[in-house]
Amino acid sequence: MPDRIITCRVLSGRGNQCTGEAVDPNADLKICARHLAEAQRLVHEAFQRARRQESS
Repeated sequence: MPDRIITCRVLSGRGNQCTGEAVDPNADLKICARHLAEAQRLVHEAFQRARRQESS
């Protein structure tokens, strides 16, 4: 575990950095659980759209 807390690198529309703790401080992508869940939701929706377009 790192000596200091590594925070999420996501910025709001106003340029404010998220203050949540990064899920994996050693990863290349440093995001908190909230933003990780949002990213997973967006990826899932994109796959669903792609699947619907393929079946049309």
